Formats: sequence, C-alpha cells, structure tokens
Amino acid sequence: MGDRSLAGEIAVVTGGSRGIGRAVCRRLADEGARIAILDLLPPDGTAELLPAGAPPWFAETDLSEPAAIERSFARLEDEWGVPRVLVNVAGVYSGLVPFLEITQEQWDREMNVNARGVFFSSQSAARRMRHNGGGSIVNILSTAAAQGFALASAYCASKGAALLITRALAVELAPHGIVVNGVGPGSVTAPTSEAYLAETAIADHERTRTPLPRLGRPEDIAEAVAFLTARATWLTGQTIFVDGGFLAAGLPYLEELQRR
Repeated sequence: MGDRSLAGEIAVVTGGSRGIGRAVCRRLADEGARIAILDLLPPDGTAELLPAGAPPWFAETDLSEPAAIERSFARLEDEWGVPRVLVNVAGVYSGLVPFLEITQEQWDREMNVNARGVFFSSQSAARRMRHNGGGSIVNILSTAAAQGFALASAYCASKGAALLITRALAVELAPHGIVVNGVGPGSVTAPTSEAYLAETAIADHERTRTPLPRLGRPEDIAEAVAFLTARATWLTGQTIFVDGGFLAAGLPYLEELQRR
C-alpha cells in the first residue's frame, strides 16, 4: 500500500469512542475516510467527533472475544463494505501493581484486550483486505512494549506481545498487499492513563525525563497514524514511538515506586 488518498475508504478504529481512539477517528475523517468504530462504549456526539465527515458506523464489541470481533467485521462488510484501514487502539491498564501481587484476573484482562484483541481484530480485517487490494493495519502500542516498567509487568507483557504480533503480521501479510505498523505512545493525557498519571511522583517523573517537556496529547498519536495509513510508501513491520524523546533519554530506577 503506497501513498494514496483515504477518501471514501473505510477505516476501522477499535476503542474509537474516546481518548486516543477518538482523536484517530477525527484525524482519519479529515483524510476523507469513512469511520467504523468497534468499542464497548458508543461514541458521544458524532457531529463533534467527526466534524469533517459523516457519522461513524458503530458496533458494540468486546475486543477480548474473537467471536464478537468477527461478528462485527461481518456486519460491517454486509452494511458498508471491506475496510482499507484498521487501527487497533482499544487497550486496558490495571494500574500500578507489584509483580508479586498480580492476579490471574488482572493478567488475563490485559492480555485478552491488549494482545488477543489486536491479534484477532487484525485477522478479521486481513481476511477481508487480502481480497480487496490490500490495506493498512496500525497497532497502538506503548513505550512499555520496548522497556520494562516497575509495577506494570502484565501491561508490559501485553504490549510487548502486541509489538511482536505487529512484526510477524507485517512479514506474513506483505504478499497480500497489507502493511502492518505500530505507534508507541509515551505518557498521553487520555482516559486510560488517568490513574497512572494521578500519581504525582509518576507524572512529575514523566515530564522531567521527557526531552520535549510536556505530556502527549491524543492528537500527537493520531498524526502518526495518519502518516502510516495515508503517506508511508515503503514501510512495514516498524513502530514509531511518539514519546517526546522519553525512550531516547532512558529510564532511571524509581526507588520511591519500589517502596510502595
């Protein structure tokens, strides 16, 4: 998939009803895409969500359940057609929990949405894209996919899995004209990060360790998604870390967190 307009093309955004997903919907709508949202929550105020386009198509979908994902894609194909773009935004975070206290329920919750959901959403989309000229899949990852974070072991594992899913699918789906890339946000002011950033020591640390001294905005991530889906001409299996330089600066060991 090379440089091409998204005008009139269908773009599926999982978790598109709020936060980063909402910003991605708006940005791809600005590119002319027709937006389809898979989420547990319906989008609020579609006119405000997509000021430059038509109201989005929506299917209430549990992104941890492959059967529910497939039903939503089948319904989308029947009602609108085959998507050209899939952006896997939906994700969950259980908060700061020491490794020795992580429960199976917490582990399953994060892996089921952040890894299994990405895998089977991509499968449902790619099965259709391969017969329709190809497409683009973008997985929203995290700096936690590339670096270990104390008190977030399950989240790191789930995002690390999603990163390797991204690379493996890029290789396997290339013959079908489907490119697969990732965007790895740093700390972004979005609903999924509210609890994390509510910890004053963490929020201060994120700002002081980020060379571009602010937290990210959902629109920062959406801009990278727009590049990958509409303008990247020979790029697959890659992850763009949109983190203000956080990973480049490194991560010190936070004793105050370990003492929690």
